Amino acid sequence: MLLEGKVWTFDGKPPRDAAVRVDGERVVAVGAVEELRARYPAARRVRCEWITPGLHDAHVHPLQWGLALEALDLRGVDDPDRVARLVARRAAALPPGRWILGGGYVFDGYPDRRRLDEAAPDHPVFLRSRDLHAAWANLRALQRAGVDRRTPDPKGGRILRDGSGEPTGYLLERAADLVAQALPPPGKDQLLAGLADLARRGFVAVHAMGEPPEATAWIRELAAAQALPLRVAWTLPAARPGAWAPGSSPGGLHVFGVKFFADGALTSRTAWMLEPYPEGGRGLPLDDPREADEAVAEVLRRGLVPVWHAIGTRAVREVLNLIDRLEARGLPARRRFRIEHVQHVSDDDLPRLAGLALSVQPQHAEDDRAALGRLHPAQRRAAYRWGEFAALPGARLLLGSDAPVAEPDPPRALRLAQRPPLAGARGLDLEAALAAYVHTPAAVLGWTSEDAPWGRVEAGAYAALTLWERGRPVARVWRGGLEALG
Repeated sequence: MLLEGKVWTFDGKPPRDAAVRVDGERVVAVGAVEELRARYPAARRVRCEWITPGLHDAHVHPLQWGLALEALDLRGVDDPDRVARLVARRAAALPPGRWILGGGYVFDGYPDRRRLDEAAPDHPVFLRSRDLHAAWANLRALQRAGVDRRTPDPKGGRILRDGSGEPTGYLLERAADLVAQALPPPGKDQLLAGLADLARRGFVAVHAMGEPPEATAWIRELAAAQALPLRVAWTLPAARPGAWAPGSSPGGLHVFGVKFFADGALTSRTAWMLEPYPEGGRGLPLDDPREADEAVAEVLRRGLVPVWHAIGTRAVREVLNLIDRLEARGLPARRRFRIEHVQHVSDDDLPRLAGLALSVQPQHAEDDRAALGRLHPAQRRAAYRWGEFAALPGARLLLGSDAPVAEPDPPRALRLAQRPPLAGARGLDLEAALAAYVHTPAAVLGWTSEDAPWGRVEAGAYAALTLWERGRPVARVWRGGLEALG
């Protein structure tokens, strides 16, 4: 196969019109079009606008994405009454007693369960917010889960209650797990469905973040069966230290990190802030970085990467303080840490991000505009600063979707990475945005140094490539074949 177009090699040379010869699973040559046509006259020729290393979604929840593909899609819905009407429609089509699951809504407030009780009196209902950091349940769902006025708030979570102490049906952070544990259990099929959908969108690799413990067994089974439709970099749950061990397999699985949650999310107002929200409160810590030194030191000693979700200004600061404390002990924290989201960074902390791997999701900047609009002006100025991150010495930027929080949509991510929809926000240039999507996610995992490198287009590289037209992925090269995208 001979691919022809503008080739973004990410080998230190600028993009250029060229041809790429692919033979099986390797790139065997990159050079002038006429030269490679003459050298390989029988090769199938494929012309496209761009040829890049394969797309990596550097932050995704493939099991949750697979479940979202089956559930009631509430993305873009911000009115609890409209959600209730959609739930009522779903209830009319289901036998009594069947769960109604959904997700994707964003509300200004915290509605109680009465709307859902009226919409589906005979069905348990459990709906997750778009950011996955809150949930809305009806009475039947609470009863199925055994959640009532006597149920205490779990650590890192809050059951909202009315004046008499009864649960309202709205659950913040880890309180949602109390009901989630009563749901029909997901399985390997949903995990594979999420991965397959990502492959159909042109991705050749994903970094899977924060999946439940049982999913680790399923991803290992899929890798052993050579059933993975793309390469998977996997993080382990922080709550299971007995499972903290790195590893990789010929089937495409790379277990590389341990996932911690410093805080919640902006739209649920659980992101941990230095300054209070206009309506009060500062969010809350989950895996408190002030108490995590020994756990994270053990992660580093075991050769794994500490991967920290940190959205609010206080969460980012406390993760940076943790890094400083570990560095003072002689541990390679700055070189090894990843911070996910990094959505709100104070001016004082911005230079402290130098040298770190920073995983950002440009779609959130657009999806969060209503929540951002409610913040104080100084808090808004601290948001979505990835253009400034790129100017920091040694900072390594990664792009992802956080699916199902946002749809894994490469054209939208690239557009917003270059032009953030916030007044005064600095974006990336096209090459920097592409690098964060196709090169740097491989580099931070060490894949660019493998015998068949990923993340570059050069002779000897693994032929995991994405083909583009008009800024959209249209095909991927995977395991020696060319797959057109739907």
